Amino acid sequence: MQMIQFSFGQEHSHDDHHDFKHFRVAALIGHAFSPEANTETSSFLLIPTFGLDIQYWFSHKWGIALKNDLEIAEYSVEDSSKDIKREYPFIMALPVLFSPWESSHFTFIAGPGIEIESHKNFSVMRLGVGSEFEVGNHWDFSPELIYDLKNGHINVLTFALGVGKRF
Repeated sequence: MQMIQFSFGQEHSHDDHHDFKHFRVAALIGHAFSPEANTETSSFLLIPTFGLDIQYWFSHKWGIALKNDLEIAEYSVEDSSKDIKREYPFIMALPVLFSPWESSHFTFIAGPGIEIESHKNFSVMRLGVGSEFEVGNHWDFSPELIYDLKNGHINVLTFALGVGKRF
């Protein structure tokens, strides 16, 4: 009598850990609104912004970023009862990134930063939410909504769209 022998094996596909890309770089374009910002001709100002994000993800859930934004405008804000002129301020923030749901790709952003400008630098506390929609080969499209609290009392809300690449 001949014995029939069955063998079972596991097929190994690409392991998520090996495919996980730790770095992400994104270029963003957006508009910011601050109720405290004004110009000589208008008290309602939408400020165009350009951004560059450099992210490092420790895991699928936790990361850190260097978020850089350049505001393309000249305006003034009231600070300690006097107007302070802002000319193309540059914001650099170092927030923590948290993505609690792997399937939705939502990322929460929170961390400190600084606004560098020739008249006066401001401290920044940045909070936000973003999402990544992969379009192929680790490229993504990413909308984000960011709230900045500058110098403890200047509110700024920015909506930006980005294109990113993971590697």
